[in-house]
Amino acid sequence: MVRVIIIEDEYSPRRMLREKLEQYSPDMAVVAECENAENALIDILRLRPDLLFLDIQMPGKNGLWLADELMRLKGATFTPPDIVFTTGYIYQEYLLKAFELAAIDYLVKPVSAESLKKAIARYRERAGLTTGLQNLMNAIGEEKLLKFKSYNGIFLLRPDDIAYVKADCDYACMFFANGTKEDVFERLGEIEKKLPHEQFLRAGKSVVVNRKYIRKITDSILQLVTPTAGYTIEISRSAARQLKEKL
Repeated sequence: MVRVIIIEDEYSPRRMLREKLEQYSPDMAVVAECENAENALIDILRLRPDLLFLDIQMPGKNGLWLADELMRLKGATFTPPDIVFTTGYIYQEYLLKAFELAAIDYLVKPVSAESLKKAIARYRERAGLTTGLQNLMNAIGEEKLLKFKSYNGIFLLRPDDIAYVKADCDYACMFFANGTKEDVFERLGEIEKKLPHEQFLRAGKSVVVNRKYIRKITDSILQLVTPTAGYTIEISRSAARQLKEKL
């Protein structure tokens, strides 16, 4: 029996991952679920699991901190468990760190059944542990993800991840389809050049929007609706008129 600990700060992803494991890998027993890295470290040392499904982005100490701590504690009396990282976004710095830590795989949430099966297969193989991450790097190249600079480094996105971008002095704020946002250390014009022109439109001088999510345009208001979030943006009459002409 493979002993598993799921480390994820949100209940729904934890539950979904546990249910998928029960369905596709009945020989894997979830011995604990943890909401933060500090509690997870205690449970790992106490329960000695074989495998972790470890969320990278969590309040307080993140998953990379926990992985580093486990490597630091490695010795004659403790062998760190194997790790499958999970995250909501593909960040280059996370990929590089995952390579450094020899993680089995790096799964983007929501974790699909197919990607989970592949990660489990790689765990069972116990050889070529960086194969899954190399496949992901290849997929990044094939998918041509968009790269942007933020305070925390560089992050990569699919066009559909972006709802709209708004200029903020010399920089910009990017609003995502999942309802979150990120400050981007690039001018709006530089960002606009990277975005697919057939998918993104100007809404005045300071806003670029994803036309896929436009639901309503009035003389002063633009409403965007994504599968998980909604945005209301104030725009000028001329911007509203130009948008209507383009759509």
